[in-house]
Amino acid sequence: MHMAQEHVRSARRVTGRRSARRLLVAAAALTTAALALCGCARGPEPGVPPIPLSSSAPVAAPAPPGPPGGPRFTPCRGGLECASVPVPVDYANPAGPTLPVAIARRPATNPAARVGVLLVNPGGPGGSGIELVQAGVLPPEITDRFDVIGFDPRGVGDSAGLQCPLGPDTPYRGDPDPGDPADEAATNDAVDRYDLACGQRYPDLLPHLGTRNVARDMDRIREALGEERIDYLGFSYGTSIGQAYAQLYPTRLRSIVLDGVVDVSKPGLDSAQAESFENTLRQFDAACRVDPVCPVRADPIGTLDRVRARVTANPLPVAGTSPLSAGLLEIGVVYPLYSTSSWPQLAQALAAADAGDGAPMRALATAYFRSSNSDTYNAVTCLDNAWPTEDEQVFAAARATEARAPHFSGNVLVSGLTCADWPAPQQPLTPIEGYTGPPMLILGTTNDPATPYQNSVALRDRLPGSVLLTYRGDGHTVYTNGVPCIDDAVNRYLLEGTLPPPDTTC
Repeated sequence: MHMAQEHVRSARRVTGRRSARRLLVAAAALTTAALALCGCARGPEPGVPPIPLSSSAPVAAPAPPGPPGGPRFTPCRGGLECASVPVPVDYANPAGPTLPVAIARRPATNPAARVGVLLVNPGGPGGSGIELVQAGVLPPEITDRFDVIGFDPRGVGDSAGLQCPLGPDTPYRGDPDPGDPADEAATNDAVDRYDLACGQRYPDLLPHLGTRNVARDMDRIREALGEERIDYLGFSYGTSIGQAYAQLYPTRLRSIVLDGVVDVSKPGLDSAQAESFENTLRQFDAACRVDPVCPVRADPIGTLDRVRARVTANPLPVAGTSPLSAGLLEIGVVYPLYSTSSWPQLAQALAAADAGDGAPMRALATAYFRSSNSDTYNAVTCLDNAWPTEDEQVFAAARATEARAPHFSGNVLVSGLTCADWPAPQQPLTPIEGYTGPPMLILGTTNDPATPYQNSVALRDRLPGSVLLTYRGDGHTVYTNGVPCIDDAVNRYLLEGTLPPPDTTC
């Protein structure tokens, strides 16, 4: 499993709009992944020209009644309206079995000035768009004038959510240490047991959970709502969904915002994300050393290394759950690195583990796996990316990563082995070419640990006419995190179609 395409992750407490969205978006970009258009039943349709975006305010667009047989909404989840849209399990067999895609709508609070519908995704793979809408994180400027639609992608939540027989933490209960033949073999065995059990439970569903099918499901939602075009906002892995939708249905977009970009041109087994987390760990170390209340300020990374050596020799027992192993320690460290506001929790957990109490760090690892559907994360990631299929190739790549990102190479080992033997064929995604939809607004954070900033630059370079909006700062994704320069620019684009000047930096 990668570390970032959202596993919708962040260890911060939910205390308001900003922190609620972080909880949903912070781990969603789990590694740099690669995303390819294949033959499909429903491709781009050039007959509908895109709505031109201009600096003038859009004409009010009352909600259409929807086509006959469209989704039947009922009240749910604290003021939302919920429904489901049936979609084919296999789009190559549209008359075959279907699955329900759960959706939730927060109607525009100013319907007289309604712009349209805004579909949102917080990341993952495995994150729930319904939970993002329920959290109420979008600013009133947007919720006043858009029907905000969240959906659980196939394999998530109420959309046939996966639950593999063995937990996704199974390979991390030991020591996934690249370069140690015994640890590599033990990790490989644990991964094989996990993969086999998941494949036996979901033999007919796993091959159809890729992001292209999620994009096709989005278009079924658009169609069911009776909308000619939609607006889209995607965080982290949600940017993969947005790119796939723009590739398949460019003329069905009115606007599209991608925050924390996944570079779909890269292979699955790539060290860039591990190196990005290593860089963030060094930033945590520097910040802790000058913080008089940081409990490990004398040597933060040294403390981590000391704890790692301790749990490698003897995992720390934790009441009510499995011990804190070296693998779970790595995951526990990853989780709070998504947001600087979580760094104090990391410091406290390290201090406790150094004193012999593994419970706080074990709790961070548990939160990582529970913050979104990690089984679906694995299923989608293994389909969407090009992975090596030989174990020795994975071992070699993980050993190479060890030299550059020694604290996060275990995750590379587990990810590579999981996808090398995943019980469904790979369907790698490819970058957009010849895009004919509206210009995109692309957001990138210079010190994003999960989706490196260069990903956003690369997407901008592939899409002439689109604009990169840069945030010089830390953390994974930035819109709705209280940066007015960012929030105002995104709101203006969504409402009016006005892009900020090229290469704007906040």
